[in-house]
Amino acid sequence: MTLLCRVLWWFIVAIVATCGGADHKSHAETDWGNKEDLSKMTEHARVERRKDPPTFPPVCEGTLRSRDCEEDVCQCSMFTRSSGHNGDKKKEATAGGARIAYLVTVHNERTMGDAEYLFRAIRYPGNIILLHMDQKLDPSIYEKSSLKKLVEECPCGSLVHVDSIYDCKWGSWSMNGPTHWAMDVLIHHPSFRNRWDVFLNLSGDTMPVLTPPKLAALFDPKSTSAPLRQTNFVTSSACVTGLIPTNIYAFPKWWHKRRAYTHAVGDLTIDHVDDDGNHQQTTLIIHFGSQWMALQPDFVTYLVKSLQRENSLPSLFKKALIRSEVLMTDETFIPTLLMNVSPFNNTLPLITQDGSLESMSSLFSIRYERMDENMPSAFGYFPTQQRYDVADSSLADKPRQWGPYFVGVYDLQNILDSGALFVRKVSVHVDPNLVHMLPVDNPDLDLPAIQWPDEVKISKKPNWEAMKASIIAEANEKKTEDEHELTEDGIHEKIKNAKKNQSK
Repeated sequence: MTLLCRVLWWFIVAIVATCGGADHKSHAETDWGNKEDLSKMTEHARVERRKDPPTFPPVCEGTLRSRDCEEDVCQCSMFTRSSGHNGDKKKEATAGGARIAYLVTVHNERTMGDAEYLFRAIRYPGNIILLHMDQKLDPSIYEKSSLKKLVEECPCGSLVHVDSIYDCKWGSWSMNGPTHWAMDVLIHHPSFRNRWDVFLNLSGDTMPVLTPPKLAALFDPKSTSAPLRQTNFVTSSACVTGLIPTNIYAFPKWWHKRRAYTHAVGDLTIDHVDDDGNHQQTTLIIHFGSQWMALQPDFVTYLVKSLQRENSLPSLFKKALIRSEVLMTDETFIPTLLMNVSPFNNTLPLITQDGSLESMSSLFSIRYERMDENMPSAFGYFPTQQRYDVADSSLADKPRQWGPYFVGVYDLQNILDSGALFVRKVSVHVDPNLVHMLPVDNPDLDLPAIQWPDEVKISKKPNWEAMKASIIAEANEKKTEDEHELTEDGIHEKIKNAKKNQSK
């Protein structure tokens, strides 16, 4: 069987090489060298100009492996999509659970390194992974990275596509760009269309708490017992109203989020044309959620196709936000549409009195993160726990004053209490322990409930080389002083000091 796999693989390689010639790129492709002005192109035009995603090696003996079928060097067999039929190896590779389409955004060298661990944790047969590299990032960094090698050699059955389209600037509409581009790709590109069940966007410094099979089961659209099916999630643990986006009027009048939007935007009454060509008037009340979300295909389809029409509600709302120059549109655009537009306002989470998900009582947040702990919240909450800082020697970037802040093993108790499926920000350059512990099958059994002590102070990192240099410098200084005492000037100075002492 092993010999057959090898023969089949090299036969395919020979055909591709013959047809594609020297221009063929395998696995994941990037067009960063292209000089077209992408900023002047529509979302759909950007999608159309991209190359087709790559093809992958064949399945060998029921386990998705690297080109060498003798050994699972990629460790793909850790997560296999099971159909419940042990004898049907082919079926095991494709059946069972939701097919998740991920967007992973990378904006600097540090998040690229962290994205390698994320990629390992979400690659899975049937999943789609779109990697967007910020245009500020030097393409050569990716070309030389271990992430590129992992993407090309060990996708483990995932369909992967790499691209760089947007230069995202904090606070501007461009922060929405990668998410909207990914949704457009998933709806229009023939390699992705109708091949996914839920869309999740993640920053490269995110880690899933649960393994791919567990996540696939929670979102499974074919299982009536799947607690997250047919639900749109657009908040994180930092959202003051939990799983439901926050109405700006829930904030005090003086709170910066309410003040910014009520002054610049207010309640928007928009005259627009709906999907059936009817003229409508809709009033939108701004809601705050998160830029990280889990969305169902019907809403993604509605949003993508509506944004192609200039007179649609989403298009006119987008223009109003850009015109007003308000910040944080990536936290308000989609949550506001979901809260105000029927029938999608009926697809938000149903929650119980204590804030947990009605269909999954352990879930209070889709994502756990720490934000806005630099001052009391709008409702008077002030954190009592410490948080991770970034060492001067670390490759990690210092968080903004308001966050998000890095999390680590001391946050595990809070992560478990939230029931979160994803955690951000995590980094091997801040606390690699948490990165290496995730993902797991059962958080309550597989993760220790470690929490912050009342107060913890860490000693400086021991540095023998610096200590040795200091000892040598002190010794050299003393040696210089001793040598000076033996010189003629040193002797005269000694006699002079002795006479002074006698006169006293």
